[in-house]
Parts: sequence; C-alpha cells; structure tokens
Amino acid sequence: MVVRTSKEERMRTEKELSGLIALGDADKRLKAEERQIDLIHVWREVNYKLWQHGVNLKTRKEYVNEVKGILLRLKNSIDKPDLESRIKKAEKALNEFVKEMDKNGYQRVTWFFRKHMRNIFLFAYKRLEGINIPWHNNKMERKMGEIAKRMKNKWMKWSERGAENLANLLMKMRYEWNVYESFIVEVMRLDGNIRWEVNLHP
Repeated sequence: MVVRTSKEERMRTEKELSGLIALGDADKRLKAEERQIDLIHVWREVNYKLWQHGVNLKTRKEYVNEVKGILLRLKNSIDKPDLESRIKKAEKALNEFVKEMDKNGYQRVTWFFRKHMRNIFLFAYKRLEGINIPWHNNKMERKMGEIAKRMKNKWMKWSERGAENLANLLMKMRYEWNVYESFIVEVMRLDGNIRWEVNLHP
C-alpha cells in the first residue's frame, strides 16, 4: 500500500515520533531520531541494489546469504553474556563485506551500509542498555496488508480519516483486546440493530 503524505503531515509524524525508536525500512523521508532497520529489509536491499548493478541471480544469492548469516548469527546471540564482543565481530564481518562491495564497484550496496550501519545493529546496542526492540516488523506489515486489502475493495471508498480509524481499530484488536472488546460492547448497546452471527460450519 502506498500512502502519500504532505510535508506538513510528515513533519507532524516526525514530531510525534520524537524520543521513540522507529522500526521499518530505510525510507529517508521519515526522520526518526533512532531507527532500527528491519533486518529482512536489509538483505532485500542488498539483493535489489545488486540487481541494479546487473549482478546475476546466483551471485546475488551468495552475497545475500553472506549478509543474512552475519545478521542472524547476531540476532540469535542477543541473550549471550558476551553480546558486546559479538556485536563487534558482526560489525567487523559486515565492514569486510562492504569493502568487497566497494572493490567490486557495487557502490549502491556500499552507500547503503555506510549510511545505515548503526541502524542495522541498533537492536543489539539497545539490548546492552537493557532495552528490547524487535529486529523485524512483520506483525505490523501483515496488519498494513489487511488494511490495504480492505481499502482496495472496488465497492468501497475510504477517506483519510476512515483509513486512520480502521488502522486504529485493527491495532486495538491486535494489541489491546480489552479496549477493543469494550468498544464493540458499547457499539452494540447504542445500536440495537447490530446482531452477531456465528457460522460453525467448516
């Protein structure tokens, strides 16, 4: 789903995110103070940027698997007592990979890692501070996919406010069930025409 926003809306969102950690891809339009780049997006970016350089599929897979191995080894070590040394080891390995990309002339890959290295390892740095943040945002992307499917229904037209209300309702349903349940009960109380129907057929 593509959401187009004005400069004013982006500035308002950035202000609301002040002091929070953003989790997502490397979209440069959102200027969060701290950002964890979804690790799945990292190796997708590597694959895409290598494709832009005309690298064949077999070679792309080898490079992607190298990056994936470095990052997943660190992710799987997040609770180890020697986490700090493991972070340094992963950084060293990724920097060696970047040097290889630079040597081979894959500047798009080199630029991506040099700009976002801190954002790629933020989940591990924060764990050293006792802060737990996810290394991916799959749950949120699935919810956004659900919103997109509902909004693309050819018989429906959504306003910006309606889309925001739908997103809020789905987030309440997923992460604050008690609040969502109270809302449903209140709606049913106010509108006597609402009826629940349960289909038990397989």
